[in-house]
This record gives sequence, C-alpha cells and structure tokens, in this order.
Amino acid sequence: MKNVKKSALTIEEIREIIDRRSLVNQINEGFDIQKNEHFTYIEVFHGDTKLMLDLAGAYTIYLGDWHGHYYTDVIHDMREFRQVLEDLLDNKVCSVGSFRERDGVENWCGSCIEFKENLNREYFQRKYGADRIIRCKFFDETLNRVFMT
Repeated sequence: MKNVKKSALTIEEIREIIDRRSLVNQINEGFDIQKNEHFTYIEVFHGDTKLMLDLAGAYTIYLGDWHGHYYTDVIHDMREFRQVLEDLLDNKVCSVGSFRERDGVENWCGSCIEFKENLNREYFQRKYGADRIIRCKFFDETLNRVFMT
C-alpha cells in the first residue's frame, strides 16, 4: 500500500545537498503552459559531466545512459530520490548502460544504476550475458569504466 502523505523534498533541501559538496550548478525555472505547472531543472556539473534534475511533477534524475523517476507524493520515493542523488554525487553508484554491437553499431539494451563495488566483468556477464559493452558513468568522470562481457 502506498503512503500518499505529501513528502516532496523542497528545492532548498536539494540545493543544500548540492551546496554541501561545493558543486557548480545552474537552476532553470519556469511555467509549462501546456502542462499548466511550474518546473525546475537543476544541472549539476563536475568536469565534463552533467547530472540533471527535473523537478516538475515527478522528480527525475538523469546521469549518463540512466534516468530514474520518483513520485513526490510517496514517502519511500522521496527517501530513495535523496539517497540516490547523494550516492551519485558522492560516486558511490554510477549509471550503467548495456549495449550490444551489431554491424559496427552499438545498440542500447538497457540501463540502471549500480554500486561501485559491483563493477566487474564477471558480475556484468552474469547480469547481462555475453557480447555486451557495459559503460559505467560516474559523476566524477575520472572513475568511468567500460567492460566487455
């Protein structure tokens, strides 16, 4: 059963998470006439990497080949949103994109986030099977890795 108590993190709370890490960021706010709602986009930068937050309606985090949706009226989702955001910014987790090459073209097969300690060829081979290219993208791009299964 869903807990529907209003529990969305405020923009100020999200800014505090970002500011505690002294990260460069840009906030874009406005009103979407078609959806009849206010929106807030926050872009957070580390070198050439950009993590994006879409805070209109449901909250969405984008990094690399992955994105996750979190419902603002579900307490569990807001707790998870906060934890995932902090873990991504602290490089405890990364986005993982799975690709299969066919005729010289990489075809996307799926994406998720994964804990840093799980990143090894054997793990990805068990999870995704053979003949995959696995691209692990961290907020700190110096930690990025590629695996062939």
